[in-house]
Amino acid sequence: MKYGDKTLGMRDLVVVSLRALLIQASWSFDRMQTIGFAYAIEPFLRRWYADQTEYEARVKLHLEYFNTQPYLASFIIGATLRLERDRASSHTGDVDISGLKAALMAPLGALGDSFFWGALKPLAAIMATAFLMAGFGWAPLLFLFFYNIWHVGLRMAFVNWGYASRGDAVELLKRFQFTKMAKLFKVATLTLIGGTLGMLPAWRPEFKPMLNCPGVIITLSALAITLMLLMALRKGSSPVKLMLGLAVFCVVLAYAGVI
Repeated sequence: MKYGDKTLGMRDLVVVSLRALLIQASWSFDRMQTIGFAYAIEPFLRRWYADQTEYEARVKLHLEYFNTQPYLASFIIGATLRLERDRASSHTGDVDISGLKAALMAPLGALGDSFFWGALKPLAAIMATAFLMAGFGWAPLLFLFFYNIWHVGLRMAFVNWGYASRGDAVELLKRFQFTKMAKLFKVATLTLIGGTLGMLPAWRPEFKPMLNCPGVIITLSALAITLMLLMALRKGSSPVKLMLGLAVFCVVLAYAGVI
């Protein structure tokens, strides 16, 4: 049995982190996030297990059921990568990788949902809403920037920390203080909600055409765009691409002074 290069540098961990961002790109109905999980570590399994039969067996192992909070999945991916490297290096098969994954899925899923869905995303949303009501048109970009810099940065860090700690969840909690940060974010969210509610009497949203068009023309135009989108969907167009295209179209109309 021949084993490939076991070294793993920072560049390799960056590659894993980027591939881990796609964990939700393809779901399995019965095994949930398993395809994305295997995709994240597959290049290194191929590198470490030169024997084709063993390589296929390792990939098959990581195609077992896996489901957790998608951002904290990066921690488990990093830990799994470390255990696979150790297994390949020592030529032993007694590393319980499946047990580690099963033990971490549920607690990290609950923790991640509480922090990312219950604290970070509401804070980003209310921040953007407050700036929008204050008259800043770039408020949606603030939401994207604030939310993504947190979750993408943490996901990159989770891979590295999972790899370094071999899946020590206790050290993960000590290092990142999720519960404490979640409480701070929720306090900030409630504070901003109170301030935003106080701004409501002075807020005058005006989402209306800048051009003087009869109402019937506006209605027919909206109907025509809707029918065009439905036809595109029926022909197999990507819903995501259509939504992005519609968003770009609206931005262009706004900058042109049409809406």
